[in-house]
Amino acid sequence: MTFTEFRNETELLYESINSSSAPGFTTTEWGNILTIAQRKVVINILEEGVTKTAFNQLAIEKLIKEDSYTVTETNSHFKNSDGTVAQTLDPGVKEFDSQFFWIVDEYVRTAATNNIRIIRQSFDFYRVNIGNPFRSPNSDDGYWILQYNNLPVFITDGTALTNYYLVGCHHPDIYPIGTGLTYGTHGSWLNEGAHYRIVEEAVKLARMSVNDTEGFQLAMADFTKQN
Repeated sequence: MTFTEFRNETELLYESINSSSAPGFTTTEWGNILTIAQRKVVINILEEGVTKTAFNQLAIEKLIKEDSYTVTETNSHFKNSDGTVAQTLDPGVKEFDSQFFWIVDEYVRTAATNNIRIIRQSFDFYRVNIGNPFRSPNSDDGYWILQYNNLPVFITDGTALTNYYLVGCHHPDIYPIGTGLTYGTHGSWLNEGAHYRIVEEAVKLARMSVNDTEGFQLAMADFTKQN
């Protein structure tokens, strides 16, 4: 749908379930409401699981991007299971894509093996299990990853890593629904089949302006904060 089609369909459904005295919205306000609704649809899909259904995969496929990083540095605060120093990324070489807000998948590579699973662990888990031979990281079950000072730290069995690969979802607000679009005639980068869900979420938000004024104001304030 184009933005105009989004707005018309949302207005039609909104007006059909509200009294004639319900407040209307300007074009800009509809753009903001629809963008918040799009965000809710994307987050619901991510929480449910991108690969859970074909619909989920297709709905946000244009938001899913892959990035790769060379593993070049070490971090002396952490040790691998064999006692060697853990590895990390060089913060000066490349920063994470700032548009990512959700990690869908991540894996690492060694000089000999591609696509090794990597599992995010807490610091408590790391401290308790790094010396446990039955729980320690390995290439079969997966290496570990901790987040420290805005960089990933990789915990292995001592095997050196060469690359880290991240599959992430761009924040949907990067592609707002509204006038002055710069990416063609569509009002949303989500797959066409997900557009009706955006309309439904937008109607819910619009109804909040009547039934839950405080909740609606909080939703709009959150949108303003992120843009």
